[in-house]
Amino acid sequence: MSTDSAAVAACLNCNQQLPAGSFCPNCGQRHPHRLTVGHVAHEIFHVFTHADNTIVGYIPQLLFYPGRVVADYLAGRRKRYFNPFQFMLLMVALATAAAALLNYYEATGAEMQRRYASRMPAEELARMVKYFHYVGKYYNLWWLLLALPMYALFTWLVYRKRGLNYAESFFVQVIIGSAFNLYLALILFALWVVRFKALASSNVASSLQIGIILLYLILVGRQGLGLTWAGANWRAFLTVLLSAAGSYALNSLLFRWYVFG
Repeated sequence: MSTDSAAVAACLNCNQQLPAGSFCPNCGQRHPHRLTVGHVAHEIFHVFTHADNTIVGYIPQLLFYPGRVVADYLAGRRKRYFNPFQFMLLMVALATAAAALLNYYEATGAEMQRRYASRMPAEELARMVKYFHYVGKYYNLWWLLLALPMYALFTWLVYRKRGLNYAESFFVQVIIGSAFNLYLALILFALWVVRFKALASSNVASSLQIGIILLYLILVGRQGLGLTWAGANWRAFLTVLLSAAGSYALNSLLFRWYVFG
């Protein structure tokens, strides 16, 4: 099956009328052509030689220069990067899969059941086990719909005098959350490979999250917002303190509501 680009009057992607040239002026779609071995080889080669806006090039930018990514994105220099929101969704899904593979939350529920077997009614123990099961199963929704907006709110409260609005604060937490979930997934996969039993009650995830948020907020403050070391540090510490308190309160509220009614 061949496609004659000269015969195509409208963009196959958005139906915009096509003028002369290689790209659609409306959506950026290339003029269509038949795939060849040379074209496929070029695309594969392109991934490694023009890696800035691919996932391969984005990961080291995210991990080592988060402030630069934030500064560029907020300034409108976005084409050079892989879509940060898409990457975040991928990392949250990866962390959810890793936790499920390790039975990270289910094992915690079983451990808590054994620990409190003599002090709680059987019905409440069963609900506690089910609660941790649901936390693991729906970790992606928990993190995206509850944790991320809350962390963004605290970031906005602390950094708004530096000119950040809520949407920009949300983006900062998208970058930080992407790094956290990537690290978390790698650690959980590594624990699974060596068959190490880890529990959510051991605070592996929460300790990692506090450390990542603190470090990356400092880097964003220095690299992206032009803060002094003192300014970057106290704002990062305050944001982490508020986020930890908010996360603890939210977890406690939901746990007590589900388990004890």
